[in-house]
Amino acid sequence: MEMEPLQETASVLYVLGAVIAGGFGVLGLLRFRNQRNARQLSQSLAKHQDYFAYLSVQIDEAEALLPPPGSLSQVELRAVQSKLLEWIETIHGRHRDKLTALCRDMGLIEMERRRLDSPWHLVRVEAAYHLGVMRAGECTEALLELLERETTESTAFVIARAAAKCAQKPDELHRLMSLLMKQHPHALQLTADILSASSMDPAPLYAGILDNETDEAMLRLALVGLSGGNRPYSLAALDRLLLSDAADVRISAAKLLLKYPQLLPPGRVGELLGHPDGEIRAAAAQAAGEHQLLFYIEPLKASLTDPYWEVRYFSAQSLSRFGLEGFEALCETARDMKAGPAQDTVWNAIHEAMDRSAAAAAQEVQQIPQNNELSRLYRTIFQQNYTSLPITAESHRFVERGTG
Repeated sequence: MEMEPLQETASVLYVLGAVIAGGFGVLGLLRFRNQRNARQLSQSLAKHQDYFAYLSVQIDEAEALLPPPGSLSQVELRAVQSKLLEWIETIHGRHRDKLTALCRDMGLIEMERRRLDSPWHLVRVEAAYHLGVMRAGECTEALLELLERETTESTAFVIARAAAKCAQKPDELHRLMSLLMKQHPHALQLTADILSASSMDPAPLYAGILDNETDEAMLRLALVGLSGGNRPYSLAALDRLLLSDAADVRISAAKLLLKYPQLLPPGRVGELLGHPDGEIRAAAAQAAGEHQLLFYIEPLKASLTDPYWEVRYFSAQSLSRFGLEGFEALCETARDMKAGPAQDTVWNAIHEAMDRSAAAAAQEVQQIPQNNELSRLYRTIFQQNYTSLPITAESHRFVERGTG
């Protein structure tokens, strides 16, 4: 009876030892298989070097590319495919189209399409990735259907990117947008990046969403997608979205509108400087400086006392870009303000403007008159030279953003 605990312990140790030994055996087999596959791949690539040289020369010609001569083993077919996929990912235009046509002629697209029906998840994902690289337009529908069934988030994006690369019709790309927003409504930036991989420009689709749809996830995606472009779309729809109940939609729409202030009705930027949302007021203040809207000096001057710190910061920065007139407005405001976070922001902008001007004057003789004028304005308003600041102003030189 006393030996039973020892026997049970020994049995457990035997089982654990067997499991560990089995694990090491499986790892050894996997390592051997990987080494064998790598060796076979290398040998097959070396065997077909003449064919790859033919492709390099013939790709610039008008004629279609021919498949390798003779029949290929499965290993050789995979090796040639790996080289073709590598090239397709690095080139564009008609050269890529010729390689895609070659993949179709060699049966590679059909082979990967069949693998989409594999019972193994990783095989299906790998096949989707390969089809995306080959821009297999005929497989877009199958990829979208696979995406509908996909539950693993990380691999869903792999399949989605493949579908975007293969899509050839606007409705296919729109369906992809809808699927991703239904399954992953918060992945806006990633979804926009995936859609940008398409050979089609998604901007007109985004504009259509702003004009015709009310789903907030789709609207958010369209706003994110259009924010990375440089062409104005749907300004009327953007203006309408400023009334949205969703704060992030209002703010994104305002920021997109403010990229094109020259196309807005007169006074619209000034209206946005008084918008109830602090982030919209800040975006308007920033846009006024970036686009040199000098006629907003007085509204920006008033915004230097805004309760929202970003509005104060961008108002001060924009005024500092407006030359002597903007600098004078900053100095007059700093002189008349009470000490506090708002005055700190204004002082900081004054210091930055003076330091930039001095640095520019030291580099270029043409900048010396401008620097002299700034110094004269500073001296006139504060009754002292910039180099002899009062002690109370020294603390304004390094102000942490966000205070107040």
